[in-house]
Amino acid sequence: MKWQTAWVHECSDFSTLPFKMTELTEIIQMTLNVSGNAVRFELSNLYGEEDLVFNEVSFSADKKFHVKHRIYYDNKTTIIIQKGTTIMTDALDVKILPGQKVFLRLISSRAQKYMDFASTYDTSMTNAAIVRRAGVNPSLRQTFGARRGWFCLSKAEVFSNYQPKIVSLIGDSLIEMGYVSDSLMALLYQKFPNKVVVLNHGVSGQRLLNDAPQDEPLFATFGMKTRKILPKVLQNSPNIVLMFAGLNDLILPVFSQEAKNQLAQAQVLFKEVEYIYKQITSNKSEFMLSTITPFEIGHTKEIHTSVMEQNLLTRINLNKLFQKKYQTELINSAALVEDKTCHLLREYDLGDHIHINKAAGEIIAQNICDKVIAKTGLG
Repeated sequence: MKWQTAWVHECSDFSTLPFKMTELTEIIQMTLNVSGNAVRFELSNLYGEEDLVFNEVSFSADKKFHVKHRIYYDNKTTIIIQKGTTIMTDALDVKILPGQKVFLRLISSRAQKYMDFASTYDTSMTNAAIVRRAGVNPSLRQTFGARRGWFCLSKAEVFSNYQPKIVSLIGDSLIEMGYVSDSLMALLYQKFPNKVVVLNHGVSGQRLLNDAPQDEPLFATFGMKTRKILPKVLQNSPNIVLMFAGLNDLILPVFSQEAKNQLAQAQVLFKEVEYIYKQITSNKSEFMLSTITPFEIGHTKEIHTSVMEQNLLTRINLNKLFQKKYQTELINSAALVEDKTCHLLREYDLGDHIHINKAAGEIIAQNICDKVIAKTGLG
């Protein structure tokens, strides 16, 4: 038996927009597709200014925590995560079943700033709720259009005899929001219990060519450029790494002055994708790539500028390069959700003309699922 990574959701760096809580109770729902007899969790304080203290961390198989198990770290009930670090909790001996939803509750009664933040919009497989009181359970709500966030939890591992195929998704908010990743989990986990896990490494705002702009606090949360996350992703020895990236290289120059000075041509973006492809395949992982989905930003002269016109064309040209080079590796997400004029179809628009919705995520996930089954031999 060995420890198998069963769930990942990256925490982003919110040190420029810290969450200040005098007290906290949070519950996070995870879906684990690996059988085992023990579980443990990675807790993150990579971006914090000070140590974080949790009075209680508990595990349950039900969201109301009618039956709960205390989680320990270094045999202690009070869990301290030193600033700039992650910790792996002590193992909890408990039976885990494939496709099972499990719940972790973290409670703190002291005033703290939380800067390691993760979120989802699709709550079918991953969900979370926060309340600003210690020891009062927040209610988990099933939604598809509102952000559900949490602090500090980034990974779950199961002690198991099984060695599932690992599908790691990297990229921007189209991954982080869960519409694609959770839809893919639902398809694969139902068909292949114990045989596959899907890991979400998406970071909202992430770009291919540059780290997060620093000219606005929100922009600074957008993380490192995609290639810098690869060492962490490849630690899990994924069978497949699927990338959704490049959208923010084209959108951010409209809003950020710093990004405006970092305009990229299709060939430059394509060259960076080739670098990422080589890094992934040299690790003996399969590479899969999504085309860049359509976007639109306003119709006023102040927003719909020549820069945007240029980047709309760059998207089309870059997708053509992808289709020419990466034929067997490509998920043509754009073709699945755009109309004949290359605009996002209304029925697949989350409402901001940038992000796809749950319906689009399901269609894209089905396309991914078929290719994953073929590439991994799951069928």
